Order: sequence, then C-alpha cells, then structure tokens
Amino acid sequence: SHKKGLVDFLRPSQAVGEAWPVSDLRAFDAPTEPFCEINYGPLLRDVLRARGWRYSTEPCHGVYDKESEKSTFYIKEFEACLRGKTPAQLFGKAGASEDGYRLQTLKLPRHALWMLGRLPYRVPGTARDQCRDREDFVQLVMEHGENLPGKAGNYRIAKFPGTERILFKTNFSKAFKDKAWYPRTFILPEEKVDFLRTLRLRPRSFWIGKPRNEYGGAGICVFKATDQALRRSVREAKCGRSIVQQYLADPLLIGGYKFHMRIHLVITNLSPLEAFVQENGQCLFATKPYRLSEKTLGMSFDPPVHVTNMGLNAIAENKENFLKEKPVIGKGQQIRVRELMAHLAGLDPNFDKAAIWQQILDIGLETAEYIAHATGRRFKLLPDRHFEIFGMDLMLDKKMKVWMCEVNTDPGLGYPDKEVLGSPNPDYKKELTACAETLHDLFTLLGLDAGAEQGQGSLRHWFKLQRKALK
Repeated sequence: SHKKGLVDFLRPSQAVGEAWPVSDLRAFDAPTEPFCEINYGPLLRDVLRARGWRYSTEPCHGVYDKESEKSTFYIKEFEACLRGKTPAQLFGKAGASEDGYRLQTLKLPRHALWMLGRLPYRVPGTARDQCRDREDFVQLVMEHGENLPGKAGNYRIAKFPGTERILFKTNFSKAFKDKAWYPRTFILPEEKVDFLRTLRLRPRSFWIGKPRNEYGGAGICVFKATDQALRRSVREAKCGRSIVQQYLADPLLIGGYKFHMRIHLVITNLSPLEAFVQENGQCLFATKPYRLSEKTLGMSFDPPVHVTNMGLNAIAENKENFLKEKPVIGKGQQIRVRELMAHLAGLDPNFDKAAIWQQILDIGLETAEYIAHATGRRFKLLPDRHFEIFGMDLMLDKKMKVWMCEVNTDPGLGYPDKEVLGSPNPDYKKELTACAETLHDLFTLLGLDAGAEQGQGSLRHWFKLQRKALK
C-alpha cells in the first residue's frame, strides 16, 4: 500500500461470523416480496437458495393491494415473535386483530437472517394509516433483541438504523466538507451568500445542482459559474434544502465517455469498526461523448453527456446512443472495474493501480467511520447483530485522483430488466453477473452459511478496512 494512505491492503483471513448449523439457515425477506418486489427482487431468493438457505417471506403477515400498489405489514406478529409471546398476550384480544385479520403466533427460529431494511409499507393504526418508508423491523430488533436466545450473532439483520438520514447529501456534505476527496459543496439556501461569492471569484468553474435526496439522477443540472440562470435560481432558493457541488469538469474519459465507479462497502460492526470494500465494482457510463460546450449545459442541459446513471441514459430520445457499440464499453453503458483497470494498464506501462485502490480504500474507511460514529451516537446496538451494504459512487479525474460523489443505501442488487426501450438490454448479463457476485461475496464474508459447501463468493474479493498503526 502507498506510504501516504490511511489503510493497509489487507484481505480478511476469515469470515466475520461463526457458521450456523446448516439445518438452521433461515433467511427472511419482505412479506409482500412475491407480489411486488418491494425489496431486492427474486435474485436474493435465488442466491440464498443456491447457498443452502431456507427462504421465507413471512417474518410477519403482509398483504399487497394491487389497485393502490401498496403493502400492509402486520408488524405486531414480528414483535410478538421476538418477545416470545402470542399477539393476544402482548396486545390484548382487541389489539390482536387488525383490519379484520387475526394476528398469528409465529415461532422464533434458533437462528435468523433478516434481509429487511427500510421499505415502503403501511402498519395499521400508525402514521395516519398511510404507506410510508419505515424501518420497524430493525427498530424492533434493537428494542427487544437483547433477550433473544444464544449469541448475538445467531440473529442478524441487514440494516443499521437511520443510515438513510446519515447519508442525505446535506448531512454527508457537512461531514465531509474538508476532505480532499469530496468536491466543494454548498447547502442552499443557508450557504447562498458564500456560494454567490465563490461564483464571482471563480468564473471558470462548473457546478452541478442536486436535490436533497433524489437517487437516479432526478433533477440534476450542470451550470457554468457565469450562467445567469444559476445565479437567479440560487438567489430565489428560499425553503427546503438543496445542494450545489463543484462539477468535475476534467473527468477521466474512456473511449471519449464519462463514467463513475460503483464500489460496495459493507459494515459488519460499529465498535470496534469492522468494514470491508469489495474489489470488483461496476463502471457506469454516460452514453453521449463528453464535451463541456454551452450547448450541453445550463438551460440546454443534455443529461446523457454529463450524467452516468441509467435512468437518464436509457430514455427514448437517446435510444440509439444507449444501444450502439462504443469503444471499450460496447453496447449499453457498463463494464466492470477490473476491465477498467486492465484497459488503463494497457494504455500506460506506468499505470499505478495500487494508487487508485489506496484512495478508494481510504475514502471507504473515512465513510465507514462517519456512518459508525453517527449511528453509534444515536443508538445502542449489540455487536454482531447488524450489517449493511452501501454503494459508493466514485469518479476519477484525468490526474487519476478519486473523488466521492455520494453513498447510497440499498444499492440495487436485483435482476436487471430484460428489455430496455423495447430492445434486449445489452447490459443484462453484465449487470446480473455483477449483482449475483456481490450477493455471493457478501454471504461468504458473513460466513453464516460456511457449513454448506459453497461454489461462489470469495473472501479474496474483499479488502478489510483497517487504519495503519502509527509507527
């Protein structure tokens, strides 16, 4: 590893958890998953079954209403199960019936893996009976988990509480504003005056505007500092909070196209911090050749030139660019990080792959430390009970410096769409391989199913994030 880096290049020598008895491999997905793919979609089920797990979508009863496309979860069943009681004992006879459904008594298995994070559903009698994003499962596991039998690690949930909030761009930007790897960022309207001053001082800079917590690139636009439309919208920013960030105007291009890297970070314990970065991520490309011309910026913003996520590239008016054969990339918009590194090594005999990974691991460590600190401050958690996988979106500039764009919870690890814009999805196989590999690597890292013979997933695909000892 590089002398300046924070992290040594370490591979985990063993899995994080102790193997469970093979007959006790029980995994739970969301109650309405079979009807509406509310969670990961069927890939999670298929990977778990291939690894010898018994897979269930009944941590509690749930119903899906086709008309409103909304799920209702009878979460009290899960609570009663954790507390070793019947619903009637806990909630009384009247409380044990909701929406005319009589709550059932569920038996707690000896071991359970709950793949249940933050999901959109309704819980009868709460939140004015509205469907909203909730994390009841993890909250109940926190509240009642101390009394579960055996070791803490016999029950695991794929979520730390409150991580979405911690990773809102506004909160994230405050935490990382002084980091050399985080582009200069202003939170509007509160930093409006500073930002307008910066625009005057740096007329040749470019800025990207992002809404508070939209994923998929919704509402994004790139402006030149001198653009009057940018100044006008900043002056008018009154309520709500949005973000403007310095735009990396000199990104590394591959075949003339801009891209970002999606690299997975897994946290398995907060204190002491135990975190890992997966070595082989994905590169997602913009699908129109990159140029900084006025014709692609501001009021004439052209997303497929500047924005790399699929939602803004796989659109009808850009279909031809998305599907056409592009240098290095091929059809579609993605390659693997391993292919990127091989391509760069082929172009330049002095290419330093380790220098790039050192930066990625250092960013991963500081991100994991921030998440762990912010979570640990608000919640008291048992060790070995929680884990979570995050997607880091990183960019490379022409000088091979790595920049962090954002970190996402729930990095979509499901089957991709078979068709895009009415044609076969050119990235289907690449995306599926990448997602399945990540899930297999995740379960191998956890090690709970190590007692069953596993054909996929490897500890060698992970770096363990550990600060160098100070000499």
